[in-house]
Amino acid sequence: MATSETVKRELRDIRYYYLRKAELDEAFETLGVSPFKQTVERYKNAIREAPLRLYDLYACLYLRGETQEAVAVELGYTPQYVRKLVGELFDFFREKIG
Repeated sequence: MATSETVKRELRDIRYYYLRKAELDEAFETLGVSPFKQTVERYKNAIREAPLRLYDLYACLYLRGETQEAVAVELGYTPQYVRKLVGELFDFFREKIG
């Protein structure tokens, strides 16, 4: 099973990738594909099996780069509930990715 720190680090990198996707994809075409693309694919494949709330949370936080506070407002959740869901998302990925 993957460690919590590994999942957190990879999710930070995934968030960064999606925030700069156009520029990084252009770089990948010029320089060659980074092994990081495999990480993106692993998480993309794993999230397809997640419960809908975790799927939505992943899309909000990592694909669109929203903050937890913005997600709480958008979805009508408390910030504490979003933090709880983030913990569940980390646990989900630790099981699926590991």
